[in-house]
Amino acid sequence: MYLPLHTVRQLVSVVDTLAAEGDPDRFPESCLAMLCDLLAADSVVYQAEDLRTGKVSRVEFHRPCSVGADDSAEGACQGHGLRAHLATLPVEPFPGFRVTMVFARRAHPFTDVEQHVCELLGEPLASVLRRLHSGRLVTPDLRDGTLTLREQEIVRLVALGRTNVAIGHELALSPRTVAKHLEHIYRKLRVGGRAEAVARALE
Repeated sequence: MYLPLHTVRQLVSVVDTLAAEGDPDRFPESCLAMLCDLLAADSVVYQAEDLRTGKVSRVEFHRPCSVGADDSAEGACQGHGLRAHLATLPVEPFPGFRVTMVFARRAHPFTDVEQHVCELLGEPLASVLRRLHSGRLVTPDLRDGTLTLREQEIVRLVALGRTNVAIGHELALSPRTVAKHLEHIYRKLRVGGRAEAVARALE
């Protein structure tokens, strides 16, 4: 899908800002206004659910001219006789933890380009969440000999939310070599992807 150049620049800026976030106590409040601007939304609701403990946290951001802080975005729009147009971004950064972001606006529906931009935020957001929560996760104990030292190193970096390119830079490998190592890891651990490999390593 074609994205206008200014949208690409804005998206890259948002992703860079997300990647720089290092304080789990400030996230997501620190970035909701910026995400709202990216999609020209009136409000955004961020809901995180820890499926293991049942703990749910919810943070809302509303533009000052939009709705009151006590109102949900959809309810406020309907209260004024307007229908809320929504764009939803579900993210599961690691097994047992689910985040849903719902963007709302009254003026007009989200365009296909805006929906696509919303989808493109999924992986960077998941990566940030994995990194921010990595301090709360147990470090993988893979010393049982199942994986080589290099594979253990790669799983550790995957658990921190690193992409193949980032892992390659850190370990002086090509992204293709990292992908090949991941294929071997998936086969050895009998899993189908990155999140499952990390979950298996944390067992």
